[in-house]
Amino acid sequence: MLQQVVDGNAEPPVRTLVQYGSLLKFVGENEQAFSVLDRAVQRYNDGLVFSSEDVAMVAMASWLLGNFHDANSLFDEATRANPNNLEAHTLWADLFLEKYNAADAERGYQDALDLNGRHVPALVGMARVVGDERSLQRALAINPNSILALETYGQLLMMNGREDEAQEYFRQVLALNPESLKTLSVLAAKAALEERMSAYEDYRQQVEAFSPDNAEFLGHIADSFGNNYRFTEAVEYARSSIEFDPEYWQGYTLLGSNLIRLGEEEEGRRNLEIGFDNDPFNVMTSNMLKVFDTLETYATVESEHFKVHMSERDSLILWPYLEPLLEESWTTLSAKYNYEPEGKTLIEVFEDTADFAVRSVGLPDIGPLVGICFGKVITLISPDTLTANWQEIVWHEFAHVITLQMTDNRIPRWLSEGISVWEEREGRSYWGRSQGLDLVRAAEEQKLLPIGDLNSGFSGAQNNADLSFAYFQSYLVVDYITETYGFNKLVDLIYEYGEIKEESERFRAAFDMSLNEFDGGFQRWIDQRVQEINVYAHTEDVPDEGEGHGHGIRENSSAILAELYNNASLKQHMRSRIEENERDFQAYLQLGIVLFKEEAFAEAKQYLEIAYEMLPSYTGYPSPALVLSQIYDREGNQEAKLQWLETLLENLQHDYGAAIELAESALAAADYERAAYYIDRAIQVDPYRNDVHELKARYAEAVSDSALAVTEYEVMMQLEISDPVEARTNLAEAYLNNGQPGQAKQNLLYALEQAPSFERAQRLLLESVAGESGQ
Repeated sequence: MLQQVVDGNAEPPVRTLVQYGSLLKFVGENEQAFSVLDRAVQRYNDGLVFSSEDVAMVAMASWLLGNFHDANSLFDEATRANPNNLEAHTLWADLFLEKYNAADAERGYQDALDLNGRHVPALVGMARVVGDERSLQRALAINPNSILALETYGQLLMMNGREDEAQEYFRQVLALNPESLKTLSVLAAKAALEERMSAYEDYRQQVEAFSPDNAEFLGHIADSFGNNYRFTEAVEYARSSIEFDPEYWQGYTLLGSNLIRLGEEEEGRRNLEIGFDNDPFNVMTSNMLKVFDTLETYATVESEHFKVHMSERDSLILWPYLEPLLEESWTTLSAKYNYEPEGKTLIEVFEDTADFAVRSVGLPDIGPLVGICFGKVITLISPDTLTANWQEIVWHEFAHVITLQMTDNRIPRWLSEGISVWEEREGRSYWGRSQGLDLVRAAEEQKLLPIGDLNSGFSGAQNNADLSFAYFQSYLVVDYITETYGFNKLVDLIYEYGEIKEESERFRAAFDMSLNEFDGGFQRWIDQRVQEINVYAHTEDVPDEGEGHGHGIRENSSAILAELYNNASLKQHMRSRIEENERDFQAYLQLGIVLFKEEAFAEAKQYLEIAYEMLPSYTGYPSPALVLSQIYDREGNQEAKLQWLETLLENLQHDYGAAIELAESALAAADYERAAYYIDRAIQVDPYRNDVHELKARYAEAVSDSALAVTEYEVMMQLEISDPVEARTNLAEAYLNNGQPGQAKQNLLYALEQAPSFERAQRLLLESVAGESGQ
């Protein structure tokens, strides 16, 4: 019918031209499609398009022709000509969303909804931007047969691990339209990911029947593999999409982005540039290329098993501490799992969090994550922007390198994350997560997920607390496996994921029991763990608040409120809670804090010590150990204060101040082993502060380690220093003591240029000159 209207009319309606051209393009008749679409554009160029509705159709024609900037300008013109044109607002937003410009897409959909809150395409578009089920439910209430709403809902459910529900929506879509490219692509991708290649081929043939050589179909498969960390296969499908249609510019973006996640940076960048040159409107492509510009300014440093891109500043400040940690992690974990990663692992450390996000996922907002491992590549946020233990994060991410490569990136997220969190505590006794109170609360509220649903704990997390607990429960499963069945069984399970099987088959092979039987054992183990913790979680207390990634200090908002509102009614309320349940940890803690604020130190200590004995591993802020150290500080009892700070750091890895204070005390007492330990603890949290490097330099001098002193003074020169002359002189003296008079002389000359009368520098200069002549 469209063909009859177009062929039988010298000037067919613009909308008909665009609809027919779109259909021709869909069925693979590109040459004829472009000819028809060009007619619509030419009509506009000849000044024969007047209405807002027709201008929006010309914008659509330009979009289909790949002229994205023209399409953008024409949609702008259409909405200016008629601000009430719902279709134009929605299509314009669709264009933005296709090009990963979520902010402008959301504005466009909202403009349409402001005009008509029941406009189904805009409701669906808003759901695609923000992942909101409510918008989709409303759209389907308005039009239960909206294919767009049904297939979008199915995709959202699939992403959140609710596959059975998703399949029902896809079934409805195909009943309404058996030629739904999006739905068939999703189903084909799922089949390919599960290596059900016969089913995949059936879906591909269905698409081939109505849209031959459809590059977009293969692009969706590539994208799905990439989103599931199967980058090698993603690259293969992306290459095929470009072979089908060399002008499928999104295919070049997919190919480039997945290549760089495999560490193939040169070829990846080359393909991204092809995509950008032909589609500069694509925000993801543009963003990733800008990050390459940033990387060109970075230094590249290497060790035996790692290649690292980082800023010049980090290469001077961070690398002296990062390099030995990386090699330790490689040696420890490769031996433990009897697996050596392929080649050198590429690590990129970004000073800017937006650069980190773009390099990782192509867009500047990545949520709470601070490190991502792709198998052969790790991206990290520079510790300079963190308040968490960066060494724990690095160890965590390298554990992913092992488990991902052991399974060709097939290991599910819950198990890989669970192992990485478990390996934190294995790496250092004070690393890892202590969320006993959260476990008690989750058990009481029956929020623990079945093992088969653990991935949904990540994909369906509604807030940081949910995400943090998903990490923790995954860790608990790994802890259960190693404690109950032994570490070798954990390794067996990892390798089971290297093959495509049903989940129950993997657990049967590894543990000789069904998944349900294993899950039952885990739940009983959890019940025992909760009984051992033996604390009461009151319903009026909220979970500690921290970053979703779980690294860093978690704030106890209830205890913080107790610090702010220390009054008689709060004290009475906490006493009442203790009378109701003597295992109410938070009540003891909050009452102790209120009494501390009132300077009733003796009584405060009683309640805080009970709280500590009740849950000694608790590390929320403020914790019993922290407040007790503050009480003893106020009482002038330095010995007791330091003892409680030591207790605090037995479980808490993120407290810089406590580590510094303990290091200073140990150094003053000439307890060099303890001094070195706590200095290292401080560097693990923040290597960018002068005081920790000054302490380490003093320690080095005390133990006559001149090479270490040089390292520390060199690092200090890269930091903000109040007295550059003194710092240069200290560095020069370290060089002299390390047998490097030439370097000493160079730094002393610089110092004396700034302060010619500085006697210490003058004396050391004479020594350095004498040292040079004696060499």
